Amino acid sequence: MLDPHSLYEYSLSLKDSFEDRELQKRLELFQVFSRLYERHRDLLNEILALEQTGAKIPGQLGLFNYIQGVVLDRQAFLMTNLLQGQSQILVQPQHIWVIGRDTSQVSLSVRDKRLSRRHAAIQYRDDGFYITDLGSTNGTFVNGERIRHPLFLQDGDRVRLGSMTFTFFACNSGQELPPVDPEVLSHLKQTQLPETLPDHESIIEAFSCAEEAEIPPFVFEETLRFIRHRSRHN
Repeated sequence: MLDPHSLYEYSLSLKDSFEDRELQKRLELFQVFSRLYERHRDLLNEILALEQTGAKIPGQLGLFNYIQGVVLDRQAFLMTNLLQGQSQILVQPQHIWVIGRDTSQVSLSVRDKRLSRRHAAIQYRDDGFYITDLGSTNGTFVNGERIRHPLFLQDGDRVRLGSMTFTFFACNSGQELPPVDPEVLSHLKQTQLPETLPDHESIIEAFSCAEEAEIPPFVFEETLRFIRHRSRHN
């Protein structure tokens, strides 16, 4: 029979271990915050300003990367926010989009030290979009599994290339919607547009600095939350 006192002591030891890990995590987070704030104070202040005005940080910054495969009127193309942090449509005559670091050899050039020069390719065939690893060093993973052959991409698949992860969406159909109700149109005409928000270029630069310092994206996101928390209580 288990001794209740022994179980109690064991649970306390687990609690202490958990608290030690949490403390270590917070210390590491504070160190990251200090380094970024000392070297790029203006950039982080601009990030905070964007957060306070309700602006969205570009998806390219690692918060939500995506590639969407679209087929419209028998024309296949990709839509993605992996380039310059803005959603763009990429049309390729052969329906082959190569992803990697080498700007002269690929369609989607991404800054990632773990990405090969020509890492992987997304290709549209008659039945949908496929992803193929191009002999990369660190491999291509779909939903956590390394692929060895061309793999059919499904809506919602999580793809990892090097240190970069993105979600793939497939859009193979569409529909034409009815006209908007006149009352809604009238309301929209009376609604004032918000003031122009600050430029996102400095935010992209800040995340690039974090990448160069080899700071994991989730740590940088925690740093931003720390900044917001401090600003609200000061």
